[in-house]
Amino acid sequence: MKIAVLGVLALGCAGGLFAETIAVRSPDGKNEIRLLVEESLRYAVLRNGQVRIAPTPLSMTVENRGVLGAKPVVAGKRERAVAETILTPVYKKAAIHAKGHEVAVRFEGGYQVILRAHDDGVAYRFATALGGTIKVTDEQAALTFPSPDLTAYVGYNWGNREDAKQDKLQNSWESIYEKMKVSEVAADKQRLVYLPLLLQYPDGACVCVTESDLLDYPGWNLYRDGKDAARLSPWMARVPVSRTVEDNQRQRLVKEREPWLAETAGTRTFPWRVFIMADQPVKLIESDLVYALATPCAQADAFGWVKPGKVAWDWWNDWNVSGVPFRAGCNTATYKYYIDFAKKNGIEYVIFDEGWSVSLKIMEIHPDVDVPELIRYADARGVGIILWCSWPQLVGRQHEVFKRYADMGAKGFKIDFMDRDDQFVVKFLEETANIAASYKLIVDYHGMYKPTGLQRTCPNIVNFEGVHGLEQLKWENGSDFPAHDCMIAFTRMVAGPLDYTPGSMLNQTRKGFKANYAQPTSQGTRVHQMALMTLFEAPLQMLCDTPTQYIRNQACTDFMVKVPTVWDETVGVLGSVDEYVAVARRKGDVWYLAVIGNWEPRELTLDLGFLKGAYRAEIFADGINADRDATDYTHEVRTVKGGTSLTVQLSSGGGWTARLTPKKFLGLF
Repeated sequence: MKIAVLGVLALGCAGGLFAETIAVRSPDGKNEIRLLVEESLRYAVLRNGQVRIAPTPLSMTVENRGVLGAKPVVAGKRERAVAETILTPVYKKAAIHAKGHEVAVRFEGGYQVILRAHDDGVAYRFATALGGTIKVTDEQAALTFPSPDLTAYVGYNWGNREDAKQDKLQNSWESIYEKMKVSEVAADKQRLVYLPLLLQYPDGACVCVTESDLLDYPGWNLYRDGKDAARLSPWMARVPVSRTVEDNQRQRLVKEREPWLAETAGTRTFPWRVFIMADQPVKLIESDLVYALATPCAQADAFGWVKPGKVAWDWWNDWNVSGVPFRAGCNTATYKYYIDFAKKNGIEYVIFDEGWSVSLKIMEIHPDVDVPELIRYADARGVGIILWCSWPQLVGRQHEVFKRYADMGAKGFKIDFMDRDDQFVVKFLEETANIAASYKLIVDYHGMYKPTGLQRTCPNIVNFEGVHGLEQLKWENGSDFPAHDCMIAFTRMVAGPLDYTPGSMLNQTRKGFKANYAQPTSQGTRVHQMALMTLFEAPLQMLCDTPTQYIRNQACTDFMVKVPTVWDETVGVLGSVDEYVAVARRKGDVWYLAVIGNWEPRELTLDLGFLKGAYRAEIFADGINADRDATDYTHEVRTVKGGTSLTVQLSSGGGWTARLTPKKFLGLF
């Protein structure tokens, strides 16, 4: 183990305290996290010997216990090497080979700070051994940067922290990331920075800041108070005062909060503060740190029934089907059409989004939608049904709801509008997933914060939203989605899977795009949308468009439905954060390669070093006129060889994608 005391000097302060710096380095020696034990605790993060997060105070304040981290006295250290193979049946890799170094520093007063260093990043967390129940009233978890001129990619909340009439942290985590200097982060005390936060340094290195193992505790957000241009301070939601919560069956709006972050067990570990690092941004996509640091499921072997896959989705395309002898809409006939489409195209699920029940009353089925008959109809065709609901409909009655619809044959629930990350919601998500698992139901959490590894703890969670997804284009005209799609590959997706819902077949140029709620379209080219099927990690991947459009574009549909939703291997090939990204993923012997770009057309050269031998490549690329008609594409089959390079052309808002099958596997070479 590479742990070092880097320096010891007398402080000359009361109690005979000494200062020491405890450093933990990754196996490859590139990543390092330091704990500075002084008059108060501070931490720092380094990569390649350079400071990435400058020394920053850390502490936790516990009611009647004081500030853990103030005037610290080291009582002991425990060192260990981490060497673990984590089998991940629903993930971007078949297995994670987690290797790292850890030291737990124990302090007088019943607490520890645990440091961890892996080759893909570092992390720290608090642990307490205080017994009974405690109230955590504050946590100091700030970020101090070596320069205010660092480039940052920042996502802001949509709430207003200073508006007493609106909860300060009612937020869907769905805004578009903005590129700026650290010093330009808003300091108006009305905009919170949510995680992941991406930082780029002059030498090209990147740090993606997020958290893992968030259980029974509020989520980590940040803000800039304006006092220091190179510092972001923590902001975490306090516990809601239950009598003030306004429940409108779509959301539970908090009007007042208690003065503490969490009331929780006094002996426990707290969330990891995670710093994922790489020398180039595209390698962040390969990181497993968030998943590897999360609490494993106690009975992971019991979740073999969890089935990832594609979903034919109704809401984005407004139930629009045409050329049929029935009136389209949220009704039995339309859903049978969706089910038949799913069966014919090998799509695993159909979702019934808002409208299948009566006006947000989950136990009352709408008379236009014969849910029991539709589930029977789908089951006979090997198609699963997932039901949508807003989370207030479940609070306190998960067993009642899940039992009824599991007995009916439903396969899962898409749960929406949590829009908070306080302790109550965090506990609700874990509890609800566990109850759903007892009825063998999968869960897709929509309307929520970024993933924090909960899918490892609860393997029936197959996706999370917390992203500015394609649904926004039903009403949003001014956004730049092609650049946004590139950015979230290096930011939001680094934390885990995302329910972005790609697959639009009605594609528009930058000049031609106009939002249309009832007949939505996408920005950028057809192949840009097709490439997102591989590019964006999503064990439950929704096909957003209508069956009518997919039938009209059957060649594109055939390709997309064959793209796996879980993988054996993931490789970041090429990328520049807000310009372009190329990712390769393997399932079995077959590779899929996906490339997208922003509005600037460009030529890219891809290194095929991840391939061995000759491959049959089925390729979809932007057509020569895709800048005029964004639906224009080419479709060809050719041979590519591993270890060589491949040049691709991207149109404005363009894309390129391929399925690569070994010729030896096909008996062709």
